[in-house]
Amino acid sequence: MPENAELEQLKDELAKSAFGVTKKEVQDKGICINCKQPALPKCHSEAGKREYRISGMCEECFDKLFGE
Repeated sequence: MPENAELEQLKDELAKSAFGVTKKEVQDKGICINCKQPALPKCHSEAGKREYRISGMCEECFDKLFGE
């Protein structure tokens, strides 16, 4: 298995363990991996939208979890 594929598999396993779903599953539905609500309306900046693409977490949940 290529190194990138192994890393993606590990990230999917961690997300599934922590949130019950993978980033791809939530992004296919357009919801946040944490709050399970529509994500993009809760992304108020370009940085928030970028974070959603990276982690599947809306900006509001990201800010609550890691501080603004």
